[in-house]
Amino acid sequence: MPILRKLLCALTLFLPVAAAAMDAEKRPDLVPRLMQLQSIYSANWGPGRVNEGIRDATVFHLSGRINPGDTDRIRETLQSTWGKLIVIDSPGGSFVEGIALGQYLKGILESQDPDIYGIFVLRDAPCLSACALAVALATSTRDIAYGDDARFVEHGAQLGFHMGLLPEAQATQAVEARQMMNVTYDIVQAYASLIMGGVAPPILLSEALEHREANSFFYLRGGIRTHAMRLTPVGPPILSRPIHKSALMMDTVAGLCRTAFVAAPDIRRSFVDYEFGYIDGSNPDPITTSLEDMTNLLGSRRIAASLNGAAHCIVELFDDDTIGLDMRPGSPPCQADGRQFCALPVDRFRPRAAPVALLADTFGCHSGSLTKQGQFWSGDLNGASDYVNENDLTQTAVREVNMRAQPSLEAAVSGRLRAEQTVEVSDCRIVDDVQGVWMQVRADGQTGWVSARFLSPYWWSDLRPLIDGPTPGR
Repeated sequence: MPILRKLLCALTLFLPVAAAAMDAEKRPDLVPRLMQLQSIYSANWGPGRVNEGIRDATVFHLSGRINPGDTDRIRETLQSTWGKLIVIDSPGGSFVEGIALGQYLKGILESQDPDIYGIFVLRDAPCLSACALAVALATSTRDIAYGDDARFVEHGAQLGFHMGLLPEAQATQAVEARQMMNVTYDIVQAYASLIMGGVAPPILLSEALEHREANSFFYLRGGIRTHAMRLTPVGPPILSRPIHKSALMMDTVAGLCRTAFVAAPDIRRSFVDYEFGYIDGSNPDPITTSLEDMTNLLGSRRIAASLNGAAHCIVELFDDDTIGLDMRPGSPPCQADGRQFCALPVDRFRPRAAPVALLADTFGCHSGSLTKQGQFWSGDLNGASDYVNENDLTQTAVREVNMRAQPSLEAAVSGRLRAEQTVEVSDCRIVDDVQGVWMQVRADGQTGWVSARFLSPYWWSDLRPLIDGPTPGR
């Protein structure tokens, strides 16, 4: 590393030399905003995790270009107080210094008494290039092993990864090959350490390698792919609100399990698992059997099903009529006896609340926007790809349902769909009601809104959105 520090200017993002260094500023005004955010797919941040000590923590805003020596300056500033939350944004800068910054933050988080409670990338300003790599490194492998994380990406933020490159002014100049290769190896080694430590999947390095220009990035924006990359998306409570049991049939439950399976950051999957990792069976009929019916039939509010033996999905109907859902490696510890699910005993280790965002993902309404283009989740095993799948927006109503003039059960009825009727989906919305997700559909000359729970949940389950997080501008 001492040798590399002499080469900090060899590989940097193309920015003016006079750009200001990264600054660390105390920002108490950000505390209420951070307290309003909630983890979307996990329990890593939210009312259940935020105690008085965290609410009283000092918020530091790290902002500006990452320059040589910034880590030492930031260390001096952060050491001035105990208990801190960090908000970070930067257009990039020195990759080697970014790695040093990430490793410094990682050291605190992996200590016996860490006093960093969260590192946030907010939607106000992007964290790009060396900044993104610093954030990726800033976690504890101990926490990751237990499903915890302190790196929070707000819904709609921009965490942008790419590879190191020469500034444009130096791009045509002769540079000592050994110097170039040393810095390049250091960057790749940082990504490799994430993979070996179980902090990130290999596809993150592959995606970063695809972007080799100053203005080209692989973006994580606080959606389901951010979750799949082992970072923690956070957002408004409407996204993390638990799914309600209303009109929740077992076909939708199986679809939720499938979506959780393909995006689970801690489940190892082969191509065979992607192809056959569904919850199959018709005993009883999943289209006409509700989750409540199934739990009554099996005699337990907690049930489980296998996804090709690679993992099992645990679903629980809670006393407040919401559901919990967890994905665990391997086959379930119960026998299905010809049914899709089997009963598990209820103990104090409750599955995590299943968020409405997961229901939206299951029906191609990722982050509240209709997914018109996607890529196969299984493609992550092959590395980054520019192949784009144009989604077929025709759908099937699996049960009879009224169409509404607005996405609300209180809205006027504008038509009715028959079971097995084909519809064309034109829009979708995440709504704060017991249905959670509504789809705007057209059929037989009529247009209206229906709860997503009345459509087939398997149409989009193989595809992840081309753009992670909310559609830009929404």
